[in-house]
Amino acid sequence: MTYPEAIQYLNTLPNYEQLTAYRYGEALGLDRIESLLRGLGNPHKNFASLHVAGTKGKGSTCAFAASILQALGRRVGLYTSPHLASLRERIQVNGRPVTPERFAETVQAVMPRMPGNLTFFEATTACAFLYFARERVEDAVIEVGLGGRLDATNVIAPAVSVVAPISLDHTDKLGSSLGEIAGEKAGIIKPGTPVVVSRQPREASQVIEAAARALQAPVHRLEEEIQIEGVRVSTAGSRVSFRTPRAFYPDLLIPLLGRHQIANAALAVRAVELARPEVEVPRLLSAVREGLAETRWPGRCQLVPGSPPILLDGAQNGASAEVLVSAVRELFPGRRVIGVVGISGDKDIAGIARVWGPWMSELILTRAQAARAESPERLAEAFSQWHPRPHLAARVPDALELARGRSRPDDLMVVAGSLFLVGEALEALGRSSGGAFEASGSERGSRPGLHTLPG
Repeated sequence: MTYPEAIQYLNTLPNYEQLTAYRYGEALGLDRIESLLRGLGNPHKNFASLHVAGTKGKGSTCAFAASILQALGRRVGLYTSPHLASLRERIQVNGRPVTPERFAETVQAVMPRMPGNLTFFEATTACAFLYFARERVEDAVIEVGLGGRLDATNVIAPAVSVVAPISLDHTDKLGSSLGEIAGEKAGIIKPGTPVVVSRQPREASQVIEAAARALQAPVHRLEEEIQIEGVRVSTAGSRVSFRTPRAFYPDLLIPLLGRHQIANAALAVRAVELARPEVEVPRLLSAVREGLAETRWPGRCQLVPGSPPILLDGAQNGASAEVLVSAVRELFPGRRVIGVVGISGDKDIAGIARVWGPWMSELILTRAQAARAESPERLAEAFSQWHPRPHLAARVPDALELARGRSRPDDLMVVAGSLFLVGEALEALGRSSGGAFEASGSERGSRPGLHTLPG
């Protein structure tokens, strides 16, 4: 099997990342993935793991944690979703995506064991676990795809469960309230297993803690266990110190932009401390410093220098839209914002429009080439109350050209609304890897999230 043949085969499977009209509780579940993994010899039991759920920041938290573990000298797998340009981005070992040849080989090994009605995400999850086992991964950092309770990744028995910030998203699947959504996310908590919880809305926090109590899982609240000191935020990243129950980490560099990434980094640090309690403090101090500084996570407040500069972010609900506004106002005070926006049809488009419409001086609405992407015309209806005269572009490259034409050198172009949009924008800008790959696809660097590839 070749790599294109492997991709072609996976694309024949039901893909709920692209579909919106399905019954969540009926379509998803653990029976199929558990059956498949048994047939493969339960590869997910061959490595320790961290399991990360949440609405915002879970991917960044995974990238931070994987980078710290790698700096400890561990052989680290990282499984995340979705991808920006290539499916191979989702499956990495020590910061390097699975090669096309190994990806095809892994898909071919999984295929004969696949039960009927297996989904795209279940198949890729099984491939990740099998690849990690074959690569002799010691620690794997696993990001939940959707929710938690019924997510295909929820077959693992992690050393630590992590719950990043929860907000309203996928309300048609996970529930219309924060409590209902938190109940789905809390489904990753395992009996007696520590769970690290970021600062949450009260309604979500109560549900998570009740679930943890029922399973006798120790709860580690980020706001109680980590003091964040000496914060300095700039377009070069953030400088900060962390004081945890185990150590004091002075003057750390967090290269991912925005104040919100400080909390994600703190969440990762505490999770690694709990997952690797045997590591002595001096070694931990060194690994945290190196791991955080070397973390790369394209498409999340990613700055592309230029005239004007371009900021790309996957913000896709009302809460993350507000976080992006706060970050831009702090990092680029006084700049006029030229927005290029595309949003999936199942997102809170009205909530995003309410936040971004009045904020953006110029607004270009477009759509990514993804089945879930809403049309620019429908987006314009949602934005009409807040930005009555947006410009429309059928394709992302056209939207970028239009935005450039309406920008001054001292403006800021902001490309946001979905990771599908960001991935296409990076390709159109000739930066599909965020600078991590040459045009030939040759690999450079060694940190989690550093590599995204041409597809």
